[in-house]
Amino acid sequence: MKRRLRALNRAIVGIETWAAGGLLIIVSGVVLLQVLMRYLFAQPNPWSEEVSRFCFIWLSLLGASLAVEKRSHFRFDQVVRKLEPPARRAVEVAASAVVLLFALLLIGTGIALMGLTMGERSAALDLPVALVYAAAPVSGVLMVIHMLAEWADVAEGSP
Repeated sequence: MKRRLRALNRAIVGIETWAAGGLLIIVSGVVLLQVLMRYLFAQPNPWSEEVSRFCFIWLSLLGASLAVEKRSHFRFDQVVRKLEPPARRAVEVAASAVVLLFALLLIGTGIALMGLTMGERSAALDLPVALVYAAAPVSGVLMVIHMLAEWADVAEGSP
């Protein structure tokens, strides 16, 4: 079971990394195109602002999920390092609990927002707005998977 969870986690990290890289390229390209169209040709694209915003939302939440996997989310390392090992462990457990609660909140809130916006369409692209809100529960589920894989490693004795 632990081996499968680790394999799943590695696969997800690879997909997330490629997706985040692709979204970053799309955001950069679309924003550059918008600037060029606006200032060189005086013809702004009506869709570019929506594409860049939607991609940036997905990029941010995928990045948050990757930060959970890499354990690079916001922490007070300088304070935690000075604690005694039992206190340090308690802080790490509490921090993991907070991240888990946040991930579960993303899942629940994201699903609720998707339900509320299921019939709405975006103005320029005519895409379902629920696609944008889907980033929250997807990111939350990915965070939970990353945390479960980390806890499996800790239970096994791996760092």
